[in-house]
Amino acid sequence: MITFFLQQKIKKISDRYVRDKKFREYKDIHQVMLFFNMEDLEVVKTFADALIADGKQVIAYTYDSGADKLKPPKLPDRYKILTKKSLNCFCFPHNDVISAFSKYSADTLIDLTVRPSLILKYLFLNSSSDFRVGFNRENGRLYDLLIERNEEQDFTFFVNQMLFYMKSLRTK
Repeated sequence: MITFFLQQKIKKISDRYVRDKKFREYKDIHQVMLFFNMEDLEVVKTFADALIADGKQVIAYTYDSGADKLKPPKLPDRYKILTKKSLNCFCFPHNDVISAFSKYSADTLIDLTVRPSLILKYLFLNSSSDFRVGFNRENGRLYDLLIERNEEQDFTFFVNQMLFYMKSLRTK
């Protein structure tokens, strides 16, 4: 019930969401924001390390509902793990979370979430990134590059394919 307000806000923003699609060659990507599910942390860390090795600045966001009752491991500052404490009573991220999110002007947003997250979707819709990458979503118009993901394929394989396609993209 409490997430009702967040769902309605997301629907409202999504319905009037209009932007020009933009593509970037890999060499023109400098600041990357990643969204991911907590259970995919190890694969995402490897992906982020590959981006960093290529000279990209990376920040990664996830939402941990605390359902697994495990304390998240200690991670570098580039990993932002949002929890219920990061949200107000209507399940919107607190202003300090939004402020920190907005200060990082990523030119590329890569959505690696397998399980949808209302919190991350809200942040996605409020991102200023002009190149957005994801995979077969219900609302593909929000992305610039969609990569089809076969559910039978290993998540690591998918992430490697995403990196391959991003490196292969030519805009001219």
